[in-house]
Amino acid sequence: MPEQNLTGKCYSFRDLKFYAKNGFICIHDEETGEFFVITRREFLLRAQALSEEAQHMRHMSAENPSMKWLIESRTELQNAVDDMLACVREAKEQGDRDDPAVDAWFRRHRPHRRTKVSMASAANFSTDLPGELPRGHETGKIVTPDFSHGSTKKKLILPGE
Repeated sequence: MPEQNLTGKCYSFRDLKFYAKNGFICIHDEETGEFFVITRREFLLRAQALSEEAQHMRHMSAENPSMKWLIESRTELQNAVDDMLACVREAKEQGDRDDPAVDAWFRRHRPHRRTKVSMASAANFSTDLPGELPRGHETGKIVTPDFSHGSTKKKLILPGE
């Protein structure tokens, strides 16, 4: 069975970084800062589209030998397709999430406990403020709790405003 939190080799193509993690493919777009997690099947479809583009470039370069830049672009695309297929192989070795046995394994090893928060009746934060709370043992910064009830109304900001 697969192990939790397996991460494969990081590959790159132009501004994209991609790697296998827990049977999925993670993609980082460094230009826009976006992050995607997709399945192997979807990633294979993207690799197939790049492979078809490389094949089209090969036909164009055969018809027009004077276009040297096509050879370099086609080689770059073919290397990206090879890296994508290697990444898919790594994701499959980590555990095929489409396989019911592997999916059951991940379900068994997922944390089942829910976080419980208790507000004891003895706690009165209007008179007994807890003082300064630690924010992180690495940074050493602290934060002072604010228990004031919205003296100013807050406006909800909707997309497009």
